Amino acid sequence: MMNNRDLEFFFDPVCPFCWVTAEWVRNVAEVRDVKVVWRPLSLRILNEPIGYEGRPVRYPDAHQRGLEMLRVVAAVRESRGHEVIGNLYWAMGEAVWHAAAPAEPTFEAILAETARPRDLGAVLTAVGLPAEFASAAHEERFDDQLRAETEEAVERAGGGVGTPILSFDPPDGPAFFGPVIDKPPEGEDALRLWDSIVTLARWPGFAELKRGLRSFPATPLSAHLAGQTTRVR
Repeated sequence: MMNNRDLEFFFDPVCPFCWVTAEWVRNVAEVRDVKVVWRPLSLRILNEPIGYEGRPVRYPDAHQRGLEMLRVVAAVRESRGHEVIGNLYWAMGEAVWHAAAPAEPTFEAILAETARPRDLGAVLTAVGLPAEFASAAHEERFDDQLRAETEEAVERAGGGVGTPILSFDPPDGPAFFGPVIDKPPEGEDALRLWDSIVTLARWPGFAELKRGLRSFPATPLSAHLAGQTTRVR
């Protein structure tokens, strides 16, 4: 069990699995003495070396929307500090994943909705931040910083990973990709999962548990596909 320990949670707002895991971590932090620092990890930057060949056509657009939101995150953090980033991520995630489910119950339709630009000014206003920060979405000056943080997060976990990344006792403690879950556990279930993850993180020499099959995450946007078996894309 962690007591008054730091956890750095690396996120991209357009990743549904990241969003569900973040909801779970928030549930834990409400009842456990866990300090969470929310940091950006850009899937658009992460995919630069490998490209998008063979992947759904709207993937680059969706990941670009994530990069634009993370530029706003970087601008806000530069001005207001990291303490406000958790609430900002929450508002961004809700803008994407709490949108109404598309009429067409397909992954491609959900991806198209994810790729749609959001009113980031309204998102900022909702958490008490100036709407003017939204202009940072198109400021490439933040990209070097976001690239460095993305590389840092991946390096902590040893490479070959995506988002979310949970980094315990940063920067030198254990860091892992995941857990990848389809819905956020609450109450005692949330704590049991947390204690299990912390136990594995602190087990000497533990490296990986993985399978390619996943259950599609349960969010309002993905309601049509929630619970269906999918594979890593």
